[in-house]
Amino acid sequence: MLTTLSLMLLLSQQDVDQTELERIVVTGARPLSSTELVKDPKAPQQPLPAHDGGDYLKAIPGFSLIRKGGTSGDPVFRGAAGSRLTINSDDQMVLGGCSGRMDPPTAYINPQNYDQIRIIKGPQTVLYGPAAGTVLFERTSYQFEPNQSPGQVSVVGGSWGRLEGTADYTAGNDNGFWRLNASYSEADNYEDGAGVEVNSAYQRWGVDTQVGWTPDDDTVVLLTLGQSGAEAAYADRAMDGALFDRTSASLRWRESYPVSWLAELDTQVYFGYVDHVMDNYSLRTFTPTMAMPNPSVKNPDRYTRGGRMVATIDSDFWSKLQLGIDHQYHSHRERMTMNQPVKPYEERSRLADAVIEQTGLFAEASFAPTVRSKLFGGVRLDNWKAQDQRQFLGMMHAPRPNPTMDERRDDDLISAFVRYEYTVDAHQWYAGIGRAERFPDFWELIGNQNMSTTSASSFHTSSELTHQLDVGYHYRQSEVEWILSGFYNRVDDFILIENGMMMNPDLVRAINAESWGGEAMITYRPSASWLLDASFAYTHGSNLTDERPLAQQPPLELKLGAEYKYHDWTFAGLWRVVDNQHRVAIGQGNIVGNDFKETAGFGTLALNAHWRISNSWRISFGVDNVLDKLYAEHLSTAGAMVAGFEQTTQVNEPGRTFWFKLDYHL
Repeated sequence: MLTTLSLMLLLSQQDVDQTELERIVVTGARPLSSTELVKDPKAPQQPLPAHDGGDYLKAIPGFSLIRKGGTSGDPVFRGAAGSRLTINSDDQMVLGGCSGRMDPPTAYINPQNYDQIRIIKGPQTVLYGPAAGTVLFERTSYQFEPNQSPGQVSVVGGSWGRLEGTADYTAGNDNGFWRLNASYSEADNYEDGAGVEVNSAYQRWGVDTQVGWTPDDDTVVLLTLGQSGAEAAYADRAMDGALFDRTSASLRWRESYPVSWLAELDTQVYFGYVDHVMDNYSLRTFTPTMAMPNPSVKNPDRYTRGGRMVATIDSDFWSKLQLGIDHQYHSHRERMTMNQPVKPYEERSRLADAVIEQTGLFAEASFAPTVRSKLFGGVRLDNWKAQDQRQFLGMMHAPRPNPTMDERRDDDLISAFVRYEYTVDAHQWYAGIGRAERFPDFWELIGNQNMSTTSASSFHTSSELTHQLDVGYHYRQSEVEWILSGFYNRVDDFILIENGMMMNPDLVRAINAESWGGEAMITYRPSASWLLDASFAYTHGSNLTDERPLAQQPPLELKLGAEYKYHDWTFAGLWRVVDNQHRVAIGQGNIVGNDFKETAGFGTLALNAHWRISNSWRISFGVDNVLDKLYAEHLSTAGAMVAGFEQTTQVNEPGRTFWFKLDYHL
């Protein structure tokens, strides 16, 4: 294989393109607007190319990752995790099935299958729902372009048995197109910086296909079908993910100027189904415990349907005016067995435990009062309905009646924002105020068998209300670019999760909280060959009710990057420095994790190179954690006792990792 690869590289050198090479260093993202960042997930990346959405987002300033093993980490933005982040794939709401967050939304997303990733900071849009941040994985191609490359194939290999292949191919004509995205990835258990093996192996695959009908330049009808599967071992819990099956379908119609006053009408309906199996024997050596003396299985599933319609109005007064409606429906079921050999879970009936439904109306617009200034604003009205369908709470061997069985909720929530931007030459300033009213998610109401301060059920947990100020400054010239952004928020009825004591369920409480912080990114090009960049991110959260730090907040982080271009080569390095975190609230957290210790700071170094061999071929290779540092992220989960593995306090990060990536553009 190496001989064949070498031959391909040598043969392809004859058609090297002398155009500017792609950037490698990933200390930030390109600004799309004052509050938005955009990433090209197919571009060369540092460190090791990501295999799922959470792994990719952690490289962007302000984001962290709560690691559970080798895959399916939960992304955190400015200390906000879970449903405080809106994560959409092709404008579809993505939710996992596991009540213990084995499969966050990003677990079902391979970044390289998308054209761009957009990040909207703070509650500065109402188009996708109330959130502390919005992440959009988008495919932006809606017409077949015969002059563009029909696709790309990539192969990634690395330490710990890492192997990944992705393919993106498009064919068509003026009447329509067909696009195929496919991916496969696998890895063995990795070792941390001390050489300790971590239960972290995984295997993932996914296929998405799109069929588009384009009768004219203004119309596209797009059918998207998706299927994926996975299995993953975890180092932080008593069970592994033996099965993650996803099926999805979407039908979308986009029409430009169907009438003179309607610039665009975008309509979409979608369907999703997730089937998930977790057990204590498939991916690890079965070891009896007091809680699970026999091979045990839980098998939840989630059915989703939804849709949205957005109309962009052509107006002489508004720079842009969008009106829309969206809807989503989720039903969740579960079945389990505490003795798989005697009572197989496959023979048990699924029991419905929750139905959650949302309908929203929204309007968002921009207006330019002067040549240099712009005003943005939006308002959103959401109606949320939920039903608790659980008859009993707790495990099968010790069930107890559910005091909120068959009870329903019907909440009306309001979210809004207004933002002012001012631009002079290369300088831009902005300030925005946002209100985000969030309905409690499935994991806070139902999923983890939580209790409240007044009941054995947390079904009537109050909605969370955030008021946030966002400010920023952007300066860009040919040699230097600055991006500064800051925020302050106050959260009423912040939904806090406290660890259950003495085998009791976790407790859900409503508190008042505040947080502040921000990010800074600078890029400096002293010459045509050199580029230097740096980023800084910090979040400071406080629990005002308990007068203590707010749990699950990331520490201060600094990244310093450099790259040097020489002919068709680019050499790059990234030094990441993370401060210690002593502001903790032991036993408190969110649906993803909780604080259980203070953590020390650390620094890591990554080196890599990129060779553009020709117009079609390019190769990247590198070393992450060059110094083989033993470290764990502050937001990683606690290590669990897994048979055959040394238990650690936290789930440590991988040690020194070698990798390469080969890209071929068709």
